[in-house]
Amino acid sequence: MTDLTPHGGSDPADAPLDATDQAVLAEVATMLDDVDPVPADLVERVQFALALDAMYDEVAQMTRMLDDALAVRTDLADAVRTETLTFSAERLTAMVTISASGPGQVRIDGWVTPAGVRRVSLRMQGSDREVTCDESGRFVAAGVREGFVQLIFHPTDTEDDGGLVVTPLFKL
Repeated sequence: MTDLTPHGGSDPADAPLDATDQAVLAEVATMLDDVDPVPADLVERVQFALALDAMYDEVAQMTRMLDDALAVRTDLADAVRTETLTFSAERLTAMVTISASGPGQVRIDGWVTPAGVRRVSLRMQGSDREVTCDESGRFVAAGVREGFVQLIFHPTDTEDDGGLVVTPLFKL
């Protein structure tokens, strides 16, 4: 095996960065900015998600399935793109269907189990909205603008633990 260390016996990887290293790193940074730039709103999205996650007791796990994948037959001229998300937590499970309802808007139809009247908050960048589940656990939010959202499920009056369940941030 050949010893690649200089005559001084130290490893070149331990040496401080020099002008050549700085030039190579600058070229790599420029290339990465061109090929895969950082999204303009990344910092805001991360701060939003971290601030909300820190406030709640339980974060539900999300499963996403495009309804297009479930379709057996469809008339493409009349097809409306929808997707279904399922959020599972220890205290509740929620199924949410998102469908386009106009330019830049969606409709959210949801079902929560265990059923019961409860508030559902929609936390969105720049605005919040609240809807209520009926006795069967169903809720609807129409005319919601596309973008990132997080759902917060408030406990029913009969639930004694009082904790909130929050979904991960997801894009409508």
